[in-house]
Amino acid sequence: MYCKLCQNNKKLMNSHIIPEFIYKPLYDDKHRFHVLSTYSAKGKPMEQKGIREKLLCTDCEQHLSKYEGYARKVLFGGVNIVVQNDNGGIVVSEIDYKYFKLFQLSILWRASVSSHKMFKNVNLGKHQHMIRQMILSDIPGHQEEYCCVMMAIKSGSDGMGTFIDQPEKGRIDNHVVYRFIFGSIVWIYFVSSHKIPKLINDFLLTEKGNIRLAVKDISELDCVKGFAQDLHHMGRFSNDIA
Repeated sequence: MYCKLCQNNKKLMNSHIIPEFIYKPLYDDKHRFHVLSTYSAKGKPMEQKGIREKLLCTDCEQHLSKYEGYARKVLFGGVNIVVQNDNGGIVVSEIDYKYFKLFQLSILWRASVSSHKMFKNVNLGKHQHMIRQMILSDIPGHQEEYCCVMMAIKSGSDGMGTFIDQPEKGRIDNHVVYRFIFGSIVWIYFVSSHKIPKLINDFLLTEKGNIRLAVKDISELDCVKGFAQDLHHMGRFSNDIA
């Protein structure tokens, strides 16, 4: 069978689309978790061991594991970063741009190549090959290229780490976006061939290793629309949502 990343004919592993470390806080005493969708009235069945699929060979699993290992430490502790409050949001600095950006891209790409129904809304088309090459070559691209805006979410005064939501496709200011929720964070990926508006840079992971996150309550989880409307109210760009 052919590995989706290196495209060599090798034995494939049961690969996680969203890394295993994200699921650990979600497991119950039987090592199960709920998959939920904010766009559906019906709850998803219990899952075990995370969502996995035969996608990658052992070498490519190890290739992605270095990004995942670093991201786990950024998100859950274990690496030196600086976190500061900023007008109701959070500014994080001293992030390794290369490793964290490639972690972001690896999840988006894996969701696109997956055949699991959980990720049916993610289809990168021509961008899938380009992102694959970036991951395979360890090249994160510049900060506006396939960028990802992150928002921390909470319920009242508590963080929300207890669910993973089905990714959704949308459109912001004529850019295709994919919205993921996991790890108490909303991840909004901009996938476009045309230039991202300069003002969006205020919310991106920069090549200097800084990122600004808004903080949203769980009640505001119509996230793509809410994010666009926030920027519209700030006079930054239109709130055209498809």
